[in-house]
Amino acid sequence: MPEPWDHVDALILTGRTIQAAQAIRKEFGPLSMRDTIEALGERFEYLRDTRPDEFAVNLDGYWDGFYS
Repeated sequence: MPEPWDHVDALILTGRTIQAAQAIRKEFGPLSMRDTIEALGERFEYLRDTRPDEFAVNLDGYWDGFYS
C-alpha cells in the first residue's frame, strides 16, 4: 500500500506544484491555502535534502511557475 506522501512527492519531483498542492489538500483533509503552501514548502525542502538527484526540474527556478 502506498504511503500518503508518495503521490505528492512524485508531483513535487516533476515540478507540478499546483497539482501537488491539490493532492496535499485531498490527501490530508481540508487545509487553508496558507497551510497547504506551508506543507508543500516543507515537503519540498525534505525532498531536496533527501532526494536531490530525483528532481526533474532545475531547483533554481522551481517555484517560478507557482507564484506567477
